[in-house]
Amino acid sequence: MDRNPCFGRDENFENSARKVADMLWEASKGNLKAIPSNYVESLSHEYLDGSVSLLNLLNKVSLSDKTYEEFSEVVEQLLYTQASDWPAEDSILEIQSEKLLYEIETEEFDFDFAEPQDMSEKAELFLKKVISSVYLDGVSSVSDKEGNPPNISNRYLMAPDYKSFAGTFYDRSDKENVKKFDFEVKEGSNGDWQIKY
Repeated sequence: MDRNPCFGRDENFENSARKVADMLWEASKGNLKAIPSNYVESLSHEYLDGSVSLLNLLNKVSLSDKTYEEFSEVVEQLLYTQASDWPAEDSILEIQSEKLLYEIETEEFDFDFAEPQDMSEKAELFLKKVISSVYLDGVSSVSDKEGNPPNISNRYLMAPDYKSFAGTFYDRSDKENVKKFDFEVKEGSNGDWQIKY
């Protein structure tokens, strides 16, 4: 008799969810939007640590490359995520894979030998990429609280202790309704970067 029915529950879900997702990929021939909603309903899951699976939204994903590799990356992103990083499920109309899979490529930023103007552009690009990793609707620009872009006089939005960045970012995807958010990017206790907005 199993005295701990929760043991292995999350692992079992992940294994079967990956198999179901693969089967749906093949059956739909890569056209995820053609998958009926009742086929993906069972791919919703709440993990013991409070994380969630949003694979039940698989039929709302639009793939940019339409390759199995891209599909697999999308599955992994949706399979284990934080509900707080997403809007209410019933308000999600489409998930664009290129925004979901946006990676932060820090190796392209060489801050040591940058000219001041070049440094401003690189700092803004870096912060836009970092913020875009959690804010999926698109970051148009980044500034300090007064509206100035990152520059030498505002220390490129870096705090005096050199351990965090803070400022405001803008989402101008809807030109009539510009969204503006204050943000802070700081290094967490275990060495990863945390973003609050």
